[in-house]
Formats: sequence, C-alpha cells, structure tokens
Amino acid sequence: MKLLLIGITMLTLCSCVWVDLSEEATNVRVVTADQLGSTCMQTGTTHVEVIDRVILERAASNVLLELQALARNQAAERGDDTIVATSAVVNGEQDYALYRCIPD
Repeated sequence: MKLLLIGITMLTLCSCVWVDLSEEATNVRVVTADQLGSTCMQTGTTHVEVIDRVILERAASNVLLELQALARNQAAERGDDTIVATSAVVNGEQDYALYRCIPD
C-alpha cells in the first residue's frame, strides 16, 4: 500500500504544471515565425528553463506549457505582445524571440 501511494504521488508530481501565467502575460501570443505580421518588430530574446525530471521524466506537454508561460511572463514584463520559439526543447530549456506587434 505504501509503495502504491508513493507511486501515485510521483506520477502526480510528474504531471503537474508549476509555472503560473501572470495576468499581463495572458495577452502575449505564442506564434510561429510564419505567423508573424508585417508590423511585428523583434525587441529581444529570452532563454527559459524548467525542471524536466522529478525522479521520472515529466510530460513533454507540461514542460512546453511551462516554458511558454515563462517566456510569455518575461515578454509581458518588457511590454512585448508576441513570442516565437527559436529552438527546440532540450533538457527543459528553450529559446524565444520577443516581438512587439501591436502599435502603441
């Protein structure tokens, strides 16, 4: 019974999403480079990372959601409104380009 409880706890931890999206970041879009509009101007880049293993490997979808949330939070802090992934997810890390697409 104790092993079952430990197993369930570990699976739950591996499936959790731990990064909260700030209220401002809810307006930041995640797009591909092909989807950028002609009015978008790159303002910078960011490198984000999360834990991708908690004894077991975490679900790739949860890791990606957390990386996007971190990048969106950073974009919102800078006044940007769009992010584009510029690298693949590797060991819980990813690079993003930050853009401002909506005129002030």
